[in-house]
Amino acid sequence: MTAEPYRDTSVTAERSKEQIRRALRAVGARAMQLEEEWADGATTSCLVRFVYPTEDGAMMRVRFQATPLPPEKGARGGWKTSPEQREKQAWRGLAWYIDSLAKAAAFGFVRFEEVFLAYFEDADGRTIGEALVPQISSGKLALPRGAT
Repeated sequence: MTAEPYRDTSVTAERSKEQIRRALRAVGARAMQLEEEWADGATTSCLVRFVYPTEDGAMMRVRFQATPLPPEKGARGGWKTSPEQREKQAWRGLAWYIDSLAKAAAFGFVRFEEVFLAYFEDADGRTIGEALVPQISSGKLALPRGAT
């Protein structure tokens, strides 16, 4: 089994948010919004939205969301992995993921629109990925058997 990514990070959530901010500014994003949702004193959702101008000048809304893993109780009533650590872990994962995708687009490996396509938001706030993944999973977008 592989190690859980960023489980032991000492990087604060604020530092990860600043890394996201720098990465998006560097690739020309026009606006950015960071959001958190809370329940029972813990962060339940970490959200990054930004606006990016495409090559033809259209403004695309892009959304990434991470759900922190559940905290883990320790053997003596303390935390093995605290809610705060889970929040730091989620923001760290988002920071590195967005940073690496932005750099891939900036370097020219793939066009920005292709890198971020699954995360483009429609007017209802649903991403292209949220709309298409269920269709892929159900086989609606699959090639017919025997087709190549």
